[in-house]
Amino acid sequence: MAWTREDAGHLLRRAGFGGSWADVDRMYGLGRTQAIATLVDHENVHDPVWAGINPLGIANAATDYDGNRANLLHQIAFSKRPLEAKLLWFWHGHFTTPFADAGPRLFQRQMATWRRYGYGSFGAFLSAMYKDGAMLRYLDGDANRKEKANENFSREVMELYTIGTGPFTETDVREAARALTGFTVAGADETVSFVASRHDGGMKTILGQTAAFDGESFMQLLAARPETAKRVAGKLYRFFVSERLNLIELSRLISAWSSGKGNIKHVVRTLLNSASFWDPRVRGTRVKDTLDYGLGLMQRLEVTWSEDRARELLWRFDQMGQRPFDPPNPAGYRVGLQLTGASMILARCQLAFQVIFRWAETAAIERLVAGITTPAQPGVVLDQITVRIGSLPLGAGTRAAILGYLGTAPIARENLATRAREVAYLVACSPEYQVS
Repeated sequence: MAWTREDAGHLLRRAGFGGSWADVDRMYGLGRTQAIATLVDHENVHDPVWAGINPLGIANAATDYDGNRANLLHQIAFSKRPLEAKLLWFWHGHFTTPFADAGPRLFQRQMATWRRYGYGSFGAFLSAMYKDGAMLRYLDGDANRKEKANENFSREVMELYTIGTGPFTETDVREAARALTGFTVAGADETVSFVASRHDGGMKTILGQTAAFDGESFMQLLAARPETAKRVAGKLYRFFVSERLNLIELSRLISAWSSGKGNIKHVVRTLLNSASFWDPRVRGTRVKDTLDYGLGLMQRLEVTWSEDRARELLWRFDQMGQRPFDPPNPAGYRVGLQLTGASMILARCQLAFQVIFRWAETAAIERLVAGITTPAQPGVVLDQITVRIGSLPLGAGTRAAILGYLGTAPIARENLATRAREVAYLVACSPEYQVS
């Protein structure tokens, strides 16, 4: 099958947040195989945005709640590793920890943990997460001690993060909670420590196995379960490909998990090379998350960021149905059709107006219409802007409605920039732009 710029755009939308038109051109020039490899094998790509924790220069960053979230949003948007940035958002929706519960220091450390482990061995990732300070704080792991075991994390790590409902019982939850005892988060630096006297070192029976389980051996038990491979691989498929699981492709992802001993990079490489990922029928089947929509628009128009704009994005994303870095519960954010309520779609259009009419510079609009000869037919302008702004092809009804607004008269050079902003806005509010 021929490799097209739309294919390159599809890859950047799904394995990133969309990128600029120049990014699409660069990926197209690489060809499919090398484009995938460039995104997947990103370890040697220098990514300076993560060099500090305060790239926007927020005053009082150590205590400013929204300022910290604005910094994190900026870092994800400007990462030189699009796939790693997309996986950070994925893992945040999987190992959910609200910023409000963790606080700035612990949440920044957790982001570093996701970046370090979220692309390697899932077993090692689990080992890091069960003693992660933000997770300990959120699910009461720091209150889990021998005399009074707390079951919050032991339940969620099985139900949500690994094997799913079904394989475990309430007895397994209680026994696993005992295995996880002993960790504290304390001091001005919120240091995570293991206190042996708080740990229950006795024998436990978990998922049919009896041993003197501790947190590490319990995590490895979960990592090795076939249900974990199926659950996490399936969740990756739904995130990157389609809500409708292709069972044949899922079996291939599980095989990749097995052959790579739970290596996430190996699974993601298999997924991005799968027939399902490139099947034209899966395009337009995923409702964009708020970050997909908003960051995609910002990246495509190469909008300059500032502290005020980052803070406004946070507020607007909240109106769109997802409060960045503050998932409502351990199960994560609303996704898919849950993000298509009338007020949420209206909030998307309001963000699009802000970005296109107030933040996008003249140069960005000129890039949308570069090469168009004037006077230009409205259909020519619409077709080029649709492609360059990163939309899927417009349906007949949407296209007719926008052309009805533009009228039939050719667009003169002096009116092209104004009309281009109007077209870009209408496309960004279209049904086709809400999906990827």
